[in-house]
Amino acid sequence: MGAIVRWLLPYLQVTGRTNRQPFWVTSVLNYVAFLVAMLAAMGLPIVGPVIAVPVFFLALWVGFAVAVRRLHDRNKSGWWLVIMYAPVFLLTVLGAAVSASDPEAGSGLNALSLPFSIWAFVELGCLKGTFGPNRFGDDPLQPSPAEVFS
Repeated sequence: MGAIVRWLLPYLQVTGRTNRQPFWVTSVLNYVAFLVAMLAAMGLPIVGPVIAVPVFFLALWVGFAVAVRRLHDRNKSGWWLVIMYAPVFLLTVLGAAVSASDPEAGSGLNALSLPFSIWAFVELGCLKGTFGPNRFGDDPLQPSPAEVFS
């Protein structure tokens, strides 16, 4: 059990920096784990939800933590996630509420969230991190001096 916790702990931390490759690998594996848990919840009526609920919250936290570390690599605070995702969430909820009475207006509100989604995709998944150390830690792509001289 201790080995599992030691292996999982880096994925749960919001401190430090993560470059693009670990961000994408973690995001894809996180999505697959979430998908498998949801399929288990649908396929196993009693045991499935018992498995899926903790996996859902774990996947939510891992996704949040890797996004925060990715923003740290860009030398930005994790609070930028609120600015990125709050409009997407609010416009989607508002669009769903409005679409009951006016489907066109609901679709229009949902479409307004697209620029924020694209911004989050580019910022988190496409842009390089800052070169060298920043206020959140050392550059994950540069070896530390101890590694160079060992």
